[in-house]
Amino acid sequence: MKNLVKGLRSRWTGLYALLVLTVFVLWVPGSGYTNMVAPKHALFLGLTALYLLGAPFQVPPRLERGKRLPLALAGALLLVFLAASLASPYQDVVWLGNRRNEGFVTLALYLLIFAGACLWGGVGKPQALGTALAACLMLLVVLLQFLGHNPLGLYPEGLGFHDRGLRYSGEYLGTIGNADLLSNYLAMAVLFLLGTYAVAEGRYRFFCLAGAGAAWMALLLSEVTGGPVAVAGCLALCLPLCLAKGLGLRRMGEMGAVLSLGVLLKAALGYRYEEGSLSFFFSRGPVFWLALWALLLCLLAAVLLRRLPEGRGDPKGALGVVGFYLLGLFAVFLFLFTYEGDNEALRGLSLLLHGSPPDSLGSSRVAIWKEAVKLGLEEPWLGSGPDTYQLRSALIFTRELGGDAVRRTSVDVAHCEYLNLWVNTGLLSMLLFLALLGSVLLPAARRLDKGRLPLLLPALGYAIAALFGISQSLVSPLFYLFLGALACMNPGEAT
Repeated sequence: MKNLVKGLRSRWTGLYALLVLTVFVLWVPGSGYTNMVAPKHALFLGLTALYLLGAPFQVPPRLERGKRLPLALAGALLLVFLAASLASPYQDVVWLGNRRNEGFVTLALYLLIFAGACLWGGVGKPQALGTALAACLMLLVVLLQFLGHNPLGLYPEGLGFHDRGLRYSGEYLGTIGNADLLSNYLAMAVLFLLGTYAVAEGRYRFFCLAGAGAAWMALLLSEVTGGPVAVAGCLALCLPLCLAKGLGLRRMGEMGAVLSLGVLLKAALGYRYEEGSLSFFFSRGPVFWLALWALLLCLLAAVLLRRLPEGRGDPKGALGVVGFYLLGLFAVFLFLFTYEGDNEALRGLSLLLHGSPPDSLGSSRVAIWKEAVKLGLEEPWLGSGPDTYQLRSALIFTRELGGDAVRRTSVDVAHCEYLNLWVNTGLLSMLLFLALLGSVLLPAARRLDKGRLPLLLPALGYAIAALFGISQSLVSPLFYLFLGALACMNPGEAT
C-alpha cells in the first residue's frame, strides 16, 4: 500500500512537471507582450495550487538520509523568507510581489515544488519527450520572429523582434517574453535533453537529441550570451565527471555535432536591420569557419567514440581534462590581463581582472552589481522584503532613440539571483540557497550515474546562469522541479 501511494504521488508530480514543461511554457495570452507576465503568472499559480491540493504531502515516518538536509535547508529558507516579509516596511508589496511577482507566496511555492519533487520525483522519460516537443515548437516561433514575422501577434502593431530596445521597451522573444528568461529556459531544455540522450536506451533518445538541437538553435537566435555560457560551462564541468564514470562517452560526438551545427547555422545567418528594414545575407566570418571545423571533428569523434567499451570510466583521463582546463584558464587569464587592444568587451574583461571594471561591462551589470552590494550592506540580515529591489534602486538607464526621444529604464532586479536574494531577503537567505544547491548538486556529482545525469545538467546550468540572470515564475519553477527530482535520486539507486 505504501508503494502504491508513493507511485500515485510520483505520477501526480510527473503530470505537474509535464504540464509545466509543455503547456505552461508554450501558452501565450492573447494580449501581447505588454500583458504577458500577469496571465502566465496566474497560470503558474493555478497549476501549482491544483498540484498541491491533489498531493497532500505526508512526510514518511523516516526520511531517507539524502533527503533530510535538502528539505531542512528548504524549510529554513522558507522561514527566512517569512521573517523578511514580516519585517519589511513594504507590506503592500512583499506578499504578492512587485513587477516580478516574486513575493513571499511565489517564493514559498518554489520551495513547495522543490519539496514535492524531492519526496516523490516525477521527472523522467515522458517529461523529456514533452520538453523535446516544446523545444521544437519554440524554435518554430522564435525563427519566425527572428525573420521579422509576428506569428502570435505578440509585438505591437508594425513592430518585431529587431525593434528591441528601440521602438518598444525591452527585448522579447518566443512564448515566454523576456529574452533573458527565455535564455534560461532554453539552456535548461538543451541540457536536460542532451543528458537524456547521453544515457537513454530507447529510440526516443533521437527525438531528445533533435529537441536539444532545436532548443540550442532557438537559444542562439535569442542572442542572449548568458544561456550559451551556462550550457558551455555546465558541459565543461561535467565532462571530467562523465569521463571518470564512463557515462555517455560513446554519444558525445553526436552531441558536439548538434551544438556545432547550431553555431554554424547561426553564424551563416547574417542580417542587417536599419530604419525598420530587415535584410539577410550569407555570412562566412571566423565563427563560421571555426564552427565548420568543430562540426567535422565532432562527426569524426562520433565514429571513433563508438568503439569505446560501454560504461568503462577513465579517472586518469578525467584528471588530464581537468589539467587541460587549468592550463586553458591560465592562458586566457594571462591574455586578458595583458590585453591592451581596442576591443571593448576584451578591454572591459581586462579591466575586471585589474580590479577596475567599467560600469558598462556585461550590459551594465557591473553598475547594477555595485549598487546591489551597497543595498545589501544597508540591510544585511533580512533585506527589505521579497521583490522590493526596485523600491530601493536609484539606477536609471537612458537610451536615445533619435530626435528628442529618450527611453528611461529603472532596475527591478540585481541581474544576479544570489545578490538579489541578499538585497531582498538578507544575507542568510543567500547562504541558505547556496547551501541548498550544494546539498543536492555535490552528492549527485559524487554519485553520478545514468539516472542523475539528465537532472544534474539542467540544475547546474541554471545555477550558472543565475550568476548573471533573473528569477521569475515564468521559468524558475522548472529549476526547482529539476533540483528536487535530483535530490530525490540522491539517497538511493538511480531509476
